[in-house]
Formats: sequence, structure tokens, C-alpha cells
Amino acid sequence: MRSRQDKGQPHPKPRTDGEDGPSAGPSPSPAPNAPRFEDVFSVEEIQRFQDAFAEAANVASLITDPSGRPITRPSNFTTLCRDVIRATPRGRANCRRSDAILGRATETGPTIANCESAGLIDGATCIFFDGRHIATWLIGQVVDASVDLEAVMAYAKEIGADEEAFREALARVPRMSRERFGKICQALHRFANLLSDMALTNHRQSELIVALRQAQEVVKVRDRNLADIIDFLPDPTFVVDGDGAVVFWNRAMEKLTGVAAEDMLGKADFAYGLPFYGYATPLLIDYARGAVKRPDDRYAVAELTEDAVIAEVTVAALPGGPRHVWAKAVALRDGSGRIAGGIEAIRDVTDRHLADMALRESEEKFRRIVETAGEGVWVLDASWRTTFVNRRLADMLGYAPGEMLGIAFDDFVSRESTQAARRQMDGLRRGASEVQEIRLRRKDREEIWTLVSTSPLYDATGEAQGALAMVTDITERKKTEEALANHRQRLEAEVEERTSDLRLQALELAEANIRLSELDRMKSVFLSTVSHELRTPLTSILGFAKLIGRDFTDQFLPLTVDNPALAAKGRRIADNLSVVFGEAERLTRLINDVLDLSRIESGNMSWRNERFSPAAVVSKAARSIEGILEQRPEVAFDVRVAPDIPDLYMDPDQLIQVVSNLLQNAVKFTRAGTVRLEACGHGETVRIAVADTGIGIPLEELDSIFDKFHQVGRSDTVQEVAKGTGLGLAICRQIVRHYGGRIWAESLLGGGSVFTVELPAAKETDTQSPS
Repeated sequence: MRSRQDKGQPHPKPRTDGEDGPSAGPSPSPAPNAPRFEDVFSVEEIQRFQDAFAEAANVASLITDPSGRPITRPSNFTTLCRDVIRATPRGRANCRRSDAILGRATETGPTIANCESAGLIDGATCIFFDGRHIATWLIGQVVDASVDLEAVMAYAKEIGADEEAFREALARVPRMSRERFGKICQALHRFANLLSDMALTNHRQSELIVALRQAQEVVKVRDRNLADIIDFLPDPTFVVDGDGAVVFWNRAMEKLTGVAAEDMLGKADFAYGLPFYGYATPLLIDYARGAVKRPDDRYAVAELTEDAVIAEVTVAALPGGPRHVWAKAVALRDGSGRIAGGIEAIRDVTDRHLADMALRESEEKFRRIVETAGEGVWVLDASWRTTFVNRRLADMLGYAPGEMLGIAFDDFVSRESTQAARRQMDGLRRGASEVQEIRLRRKDREEIWTLVSTSPLYDATGEAQGALAMVTDITERKKTEEALANHRQRLEAEVEERTSDLRLQALELAEANIRLSELDRMKSVFLSTVSHELRTPLTSILGFAKLIGRDFTDQFLPLTVDNPALAAKGRRIADNLSVVFGEAERLTRLINDVLDLSRIESGNMSWRNERFSPAAVVSKAARSIEGILEQRPEVAFDVRVAPDIPDLYMDPDQLIQVVSNLLQNAVKFTRAGTVRLEACGHGETVRIAVADTGIGIPLEELDSIFDKFHQVGRSDTVQEVAKGTGLGLAICRQIVRHYGGRIWAESLLGGGSVFTVELPAAKETDTQSPS
């Protein structure tokens, strides 16, 4: 058997034929899910007790399951049994038979028997659980004090063991009386009964613990599922515990407030109000859980109970700016019904709120429009009974608005308009809008003429709901039409009387028109003839005035050097000749301008169009006023012609005439300063501008300066009147318009003027010379 020094060996595996320890006898197979000894006891605690018991009682000890598999490690086993007797086949067989006897389950008491191997005393007691055998506690491997050791030695020969080893091992086997061993077995039996009772108690406790753990796991799973549900709710949601500390703050709440859950979990003292209002403040959840008596006045409460509230409010501190939200808060209660916290769900309803506000504003605006409309508004249901009238219609028919409700439309229609009203109703049934003149009967039975325009009304499903009618009182118009009809009849008679007179007048006008056309032709012929007739004497006057002036200056004036009086008379004669020459030139220009304007207006002007670069022509026009500028040294002349001006297609002489006229006017009206000529390309046009620093043009004359015979200064605004024909700008406008261009003036009185001409640039096809 095992010695006391062998206590520390590992927990044995299930025993095979060669292992130590008694073998348990046959035992019923346990139920499939029956608890084992290890399920209801701490094997290590039992092991320590077993070791202490074996050492105190000086016996070998081991606990096995009903099948004989060791549960604990052997305690205090002797080497006689383990190393000597079981080392022989016969000794091992005898041990098995003894173990079979000891392993039989019994509840009446311990089993004590002599081992067939060497006659050692062994004992066993069973441990039960709820009437089921779950373990066997074996003790023994002691020598009966009354047994002769030599008789025991005889067993060594019987089993064929080494006698010397047998004797040496036997000397170390404990000896005790059978009575003492029996008391030890009884004590063990009572302890085994206690263990059986403990097994049932432990098992029940274990079942309760398992059930509790399962319940806790279910709660944990439920809490996790609840947390996942709350976290993935589309509406921002948060939960607080009984102390008002945040325990849930879902993703939608993070998105709405911009506050992460980890930054809010555990926060209390109304800190969850900070993201909404900018400071810690109670929310609806605090009313629901009883932390505040009632919701704040800022909430528009829709539903209020003892521990739940639904309300809407506008919050200003959210990241996206003020938002209008809908919120519902409910108290959370524990199993005893006590409030353990609260939950609040929030929904951003800003768009709906704005839409509702817009709808209310629209409805209010519509109501005001309807109530202040100059026309009557009449709403009828599907049975053509009145459901709404505005103040105007009620006044029109002499009723209060409420008096007309529920009355059929036909009851207001006079007998003469019954057919027209029925036609209108038939059209509405077909879904058509109708306009009819209908006589309506007022409350005082007076009849009025109205223009009734009706349109069908439908609900959301397209079902006919009734009709909308706009009613206009046309009684006065009808009276006016009747009066007009009478008046028209009188007028027709008068018109008939006057028609003959008008025909005569038309004939007279036609004859007058023919005479005017003939006069216009005669005027053109007269102007042409007179101009030609005037040119001949003017040419002679200009020529002789020039010759006389030259001869007088060259031949006569030198003779007056010694006679001052005669010299003064000579200078006066020279000045008079100069005036004659100048006036003759001015008269020539007037005649030429009159002829040019007459030819343009009559369509007889000869336009010699060709494609040319305007730069050279504009420069030539600038040189034409050099003579004038020599006499006006106080006026500076600046010419700016761009090198890349587009070509023009027109009569170059006409362009020279336009530019020259503008330059002459600029010099004429500039006492001192600068005259500037600019020419450049401007998109698809050529722009020519003549600017001066002269006396300017009054604003009221800018629209008339291009009229014939108009001269600036013939008003009270401008004192100086320059000599001229008053036809130059009119000719310029006619020429520019002929070529599809435009000319205009900009001026500031006393600040100079700018005359601008825009002419269309030549096209690719403008290459031919005039025919």
C-alpha cells in the first residue's frame, strides 16, 4: 500500500487494471445529464479533507466515482498493496474481488470487509445525491491487531510475491483493532451522509447560480440588444439613469448635436441641455423622470401624462443653427415600479415646421386676399350647397356670411337665369370651367346681374368635391351697356349722316396730297435751280473779291506808307474785302449743304461706295481744318488713330464730310483748349469720336441738335451764338444712318462735348466698287 510520504502525487486518471486503489463494483449508469461529484463539490477542498482524515485516522483513503474511476488522489496508500501484492497476477485479482464488495452502494451504513489479499481490513461508504450514487469513499489498508503477522506472510507464498519485499512492506502497514477501524468507518459514513446532504444543497444552489447567471446573461444580451437598437434608431435618442447621468447617447444624437457619445456618457446635472441651448438646463426627460415639476414654457406641449410628455421646441445652439424639433420623453421603471431613469427621442422637424408656418401664412394670406377681394368668392360642395362665402359676396347679396352656409346655389338664381345656371352646373360635372352671366336674387328679393366664373374642385384622389365660383357684380355694367346700346343707335344714325361728308373730305384730302407731292417736287427743282443760279454769281464774287484783295494789298497799300490817313482807309478797305470773301464762302457752304440734304432726302444722292481703310481718310479729314486751326492758336488739336482699324465699305468723301463737319463744330465752339479726334475698332464697328473742351450743350438740346437748321446757343442758356447754317449735324446724321450706323452726342454745359460715330465694319463680301 501507499506510504504517507507519497501524498503529493498527481490526481489519478481513470483507473486501469494495473492501478492502485480498490475497484468499485457494478453501479447503475448515471442519467445523461446527471450531476457528477465534481459538479457539486470542490475536489481540491475534498482532497485536502481526505488527506487530513487519512493522516489523522492512519488509514489509506481514496474517493472514486460509481464506475471506480478515481476522483481524488490516493491518500496515505501503503506500498504493500500498491507495489507488492498488486505486482502479482493473483494478488491483483484478489484485490479486484475485494473492491467489488466494497463498491456496492448502500445507504444503511459503511461496508467493512477483509481484503482477500493478505487479509487487510478495508471499508467504504457511499455518497448520494438526491438518492443517486455519485461517489464511493474508500479507506483501509490496515492490519487487524489480532491477526498473526506470520499468518499474513503465508499470503506472500500464496500469490507468489517476493517474501522479503512483502515482509518489509508489511512492517510499515498500520495496525489497529477492528473495533477502532469500525468507529473510523462510522465516522466516515456520517460525514459521507453530510456530504450527500451538502451535495443536494450545493446542487440546488448551483442550479440557482446557473439560472441567475443565465438570467444575467439574458439581461446582458437584452441590454446589448437594447443598446444596439437605441444606437441605430433613426431619431436622436438618449437615456439617463435615476441620478440623471447619461447612459445612452446614440449615433443620431451625435450627428444632431456634434457631441460624441464618449464625451457625454456619465454626464449629469442637466449637462445634456448644453448642446441644445448652450447651457446646462432640464429637458423633457427630466419632467418624465420627475426631476422637474412640469416642462419649461419654451415647449409647445402636445401631450402630457404623469411620466411621459410630447412637445415641440426651437433650439438655437445646434451646429447647423437653430432647428425646430419634436421630442418625446418617457420614464423608465424597475421591477418594483420605481422610476429608474428616462428616455427621450428627438426628431428634427424644421422643414415640416417651416412648411406648416408657410402654409399657415399662406392660408392667412389667402384668407386676407379672399376677404378683401373685390370679387365675391363662393365655394360649393358636391351637392352645390354653400360651404364658404367671403364678405364681398355676402354684402353683394345682402346676407351675413354665416346665413348663406348650407343653402343651395339654385336658391339664389332668378327665374330668367335658371337655364344659364344649369348649363354651368353641367359643365362643372364634366370637369370644365364655365363663365356665365347670371341674375342672382338678393335677400331683399332685388335682382342683380353677375358674372359667375366657376371651376371644379377635386380631392387628393381626384374625386369631385364641388366647385369654386368667382362672382362679379356687373349690374352697373349692364345698365351702362344698355345706355351705350341706345347711344350707339343714335350715333349710327349720326354717322350715316356724316359718312357722305367724310367721303367728300377724303376726296379733297387726296387731291391736296397730290398737290403737296407736286409742290415737293417743285421745291426740289427750285432748290436745285436756285442753287445752280446762285453758284455762278457767287463764284464770280469769290474770284473777283480774291483778285481785288490781292491787287489792293500788293499794289495800293505800299503807296500809303507815307500817308497814315490813307493807310488806315486802305486797311479798312482790305478788311471789308475779307468780310465779302468770307460771307461769300459761307453762302457757298450753305448752298452746298442745302443741296446735299435735298439730294439725300429725295434719294438722288450719288453714293460712291468702296472698301477702304478709314485711317487715311480720317487723317485727310483732320488736315482739312488746318487752315482754321492756324487762325486759332489758342486751340490745340490732338489726333489718335489706331493702326488696326477694320475696313469700311462706304463713300470715303461722305466719311470726310462727316468728320470735317464734326471737327469744324468742335473748333467753332471751343474758345480755348483742346480738340481731340480718335478712331479705333469697336467690336464689329468702327468708332470715331470728336471731343472738345468748349462751351458744351444744354441737356435739353441734346435730342434736337441733329435737327435741320438747329443751332446751339439760340436759347437763354448759351449767350454766344456761332455763325453757321444749322445743317451740318443733320447731314452727318443722314449719312451715318444711310450706312446703318449711329451718331450721338454727350455733353456737359461748360465742360465740353463728345460726338461719337459708329459705322459697321466691312463684310467679307463688301469688295466691289459702286456701279
